[in-house]
Amino acid sequence: MTKHEKQQLETVCRYLNDGFADLGCGRISFGVASVEQAKILLDVLLVLDNRKSKQDK
Repeated sequence: MTKHEKQQLETVCRYLNDGFADLGCGRISFGVASVEQAKILLDVLLVLDNRKSKQDK
C-alpha cells in the first residue's frame, strides 16, 4: 500500500467517524453526506485498485 492510498483510507475513516458523530447528534443531513463521501472515495479506490491489478497481469 502506498502512502497516498493509506492517506485516502484515513480520509475514509474520518468521513465515517464524522458521519457517525453527526448522526448521533441528530445532524442527519451532515451524517448522511459524510457517509456518502466515504462511499464515493471507497468506490474510486476500488476502481483504481482493479485497474492496477489488470495492468499488473
